Amino acid sequence: MAATAAKDFDLAIVGGGIAGLTLALALHHRGIKVSIYEQAPKFGEIGAGVSFSPNAVQAMKICHNGIYQSFEKICTRNQWPSKRKVWFDFFDAYGREGEQLETSTLKFTIRNSLGQNGVHRATFLDELVKLVPEGIAHFGKRLKTLDQDGEGGKCVMRFEDGSSAVADAVIGCDGIKSKTRQLMHGLNHPCAQPTYTYKYAYRGVVPMAQAIEAVGEERASNSCMHVSDRYSNVAGELFTLTINGSWVPTDTF
Repeated sequence: MAATAAKDFDLAIVGGGIAGLTLALALHHRGIKVSIYEQAPKFGEIGAGVSFSPNAVQAMKICHNGIYQSFEKICTRNQWPSKRKVWFDFFDAYGREGEQLETSTLKFTIRNSLGQNGVHRATFLDELVKLVPEGIAHFGKRLKTLDQDGEGGKCVMRFEDGSSAVADAVIGCDGIKSKTRQLMHGLNHPCAQPTYTYKYAYRGVVPMAQAIEAVGEERASNSCMHVSDRYSNVAGELFTLTINGSWVPTDTF
């Protein structure tokens, strides 16, 4: 998609993660002047993988085809052709006596039109960075205040480093602990106070040969979840990591 004629207003995006860059690229290629303000000294992403639904993949194409091409370049999917449209197989892993993890019972499967579509967050961001035009990203910009008191009602952003910037509108893409959200809605607003959900996951990467040894070839090669209300099996092995959605015992390493 070629950039269209420039519009007579400009937007500021606070946050240079996957969401911020995707939005910036979509706006830029529609002729909208956009600037990215990132608090870190350079683009960078933390976390493990992220799986995209068919709607999200379609949205990439609409935003800018380069985003979709970047996704396709690094995306990993289920390796077995019979599993191509499987999002996750869910297995009963309640640890019945004598039952091995790789032979636990399949309880149900969730499928969609594309199946599993996973990327490593940092790798995907690195690909998106290649598409960002020079000069629109500003680093070391930790947002301090946000006011709509500029000339003509423009938004004025002031940063911790003492600098400031002006835009017609500001869009926060700065994550769950968004400073933009706090400044827009106030510290006491529920949306500005994220709370613990009492859900968590341990994630890691192991060599495929070791994953196959732990859970079998089918489950190591395709997306699945072993569902249980406990963190150890009847043999007392502590499960702490996942590979393609499967629990892997720590003594596998």
